Amino acid sequence: MKKYQLSYIENLKQIMLLSDTASELGLDAEHFLSARQDKRGRISVLVKENTALLRKHLFPLLDDITTASAEDIAALEEFASALTPGNQDVMLAYSIHNALIVYARHYKLRDMLIRELYNTGMALFQLNSLIEVTDPYRYRWKMQMLFGEAAAYIRNYDEIEDPETRGYIHRSMGNLALGYNTRSIESGEKKMQILRRSLQVLTDPVYQQKTPSLPWETYIYKSHQERTTGLSFLRTGMAGARITREVMESAEYVWEKQQEMSRRTGRPLSTRWRVTYNLAQYHCGILTLRQLLTIMEELYMQRDVSDFTDEGNYTNLFLPNIYAEYLSKDSRFKTAKKEVLGHMYRMMLRYVRSVPPEKMTFNFVRNLMNTFINFVEYPDGIRQRDFLLQLVVCRNPETFVYLQMTASAARMLLNRIIDRKPELLCGVLGCADTDEVLASREELAQLAYDCGMFHNIGQLNFARMTTMAGRNWLKEEQDLFQYHVKIGANILKRCESTKLFAGAAEGHHFYYNTLGGYPDDYDPKEHENQAIVDIVSLAAYFNRLLNDTIDYTRPPLPLDAALQKIADKSGTRFSPAIASVFLEMKDELAEYLKDGRLKAYDMALHYLKKEDSLPQ
Repeated sequence: MKKYQLSYIENLKQIMLLSDTASELGLDAEHFLSARQDKRGRISVLVKENTALLRKHLFPLLDDITTASAEDIAALEEFASALTPGNQDVMLAYSIHNALIVYARHYKLRDMLIRELYNTGMALFQLNSLIEVTDPYRYRWKMQMLFGEAAAYIRNYDEIEDPETRGYIHRSMGNLALGYNTRSIESGEKKMQILRRSLQVLTDPVYQQKTPSLPWETYIYKSHQERTTGLSFLRTGMAGARITREVMESAEYVWEKQQEMSRRTGRPLSTRWRVTYNLAQYHCGILTLRQLLTIMEELYMQRDVSDFTDEGNYTNLFLPNIYAEYLSKDSRFKTAKKEVLGHMYRMMLRYVRSVPPEKMTFNFVRNLMNTFINFVEYPDGIRQRDFLLQLVVCRNPETFVYLQMTASAARMLLNRIIDRKPELLCGVLGCADTDEVLASREELAQLAYDCGMFHNIGQLNFARMTTMAGRNWLKEEQDLFQYHVKIGANILKRCESTKLFAGAAEGHHFYYNTLGGYPDDYDPKEHENQAIVDIVSLAAYFNRLLNDTIDYTRPPLPLDAALQKIADKSGTRFSPAIASVFLEMKDELAEYLKDGRLKAYDMALHYLKKEDSLPQ
């Protein structure tokens, strides 16, 4: 690699270390804040340095890739490869692989083209995992094109002499299935058809004899692993008998291989693949729901809480999610297993709290976020709101502080509106007139506070991007991050304890005049509590100006400058009526800011130092 590339990677490692708060948990709030500010400054320097390195050396090369030397190309391939393990910088790796495709096409380098089509598709697969639940098709069509083009070279198989290139063709044939999901009959059947075809080729002795050096057994094994993802198709009830049989066959194949590898190596059996095998048995009528739940409980109790590999993530994070999903199939089990699931949720938080920053990969975040797809809350037990707050603070106290200060500013603003212009709140929580608004002050203030605390919860999905970014974001990353509003709203609206906050999560970046912001399909008229959304939108923007928790290179603004920014956006981004009230609060805000941040850090440390603050 080039010198600047080595420097970039070393800076990434330093940023990861500086992002960790574990070494500061024994400090009091004042010293904790001081330590974070110091590290924030050091991170800012590294981010600026990395951004400058890319602007000087990398981006000009990518923009004119066809003029690159052979040495440059070799270094780029090595650099992109080094950015992928641990998902250090997948978006940058994707940009490099894209450029290398252009280079390969220009110079008609077929072997390189096939390899880079595969690598680019895999980078997209990682990025797609960030937004899979909200927009599963943003990258899938590109993945289909990339893997499909590489796989199509199977017709030129005999012309290609390099065994490694032939391997990329076979891998692309199987990975073409990654471009499809199982949410619809058409897509699910297409995915299974692709895997069926891939397995036919992989098990064909003709191909195996042509390239005996390829790891055929591994390819076949991986294809069977991917076919077991058809379990999600089975759960929809849309899969036919053939697909059910194929999923069961693949689950049995993988499980037998797991047992064989365990006997040969002495390593323990994989929890993930035992669960997969048992799920397939359940859907084929071999296991009852009670038996399935019991098996999952036994496997969970064998987990290693210090294992942060993909296998450890599965057992500690994803298994409770699967358990909750199947638990919900029968109300009797949902009631009877309340304590079991509550224990899993509490242990999950402890696991998340202890994960090292470098282990917080895309797969880790994906497994964690899947928890909220099937989160089960109990009125007299663990609620999603409590779980979410604990999750935020245990991974990033700075984000908690930002949310706490936004919530406090929103509550202050709402109380001032009630005193000055209560008519602005008519309709919120069903208040028919100003008398009802005045009578509901406490409930309205609490709603404003809670919406402020939870408005940015979708940012959890982009934890790696926001807390460990090693450079200024690319345009594609800015676009990706916009999904946090939809992701947050989808999380919140599912559960009783958080559904009132979903509007603030979805609409806090949408402009008051409807001519800017995001998401495009947000409609303020559909939200009866829109005035609260407008309040939170302003409070959140105000606090970002004072202390940006994403862009560490952006210097905080003083109070007067922040208020001027809000005045400038009154009537466009913000409600002019609400903005005018906020601008009158300068003295109150100045008083709050004297120690508000320190108090927020004190609250964060209070949560962090409590071993278990969730309801029993």
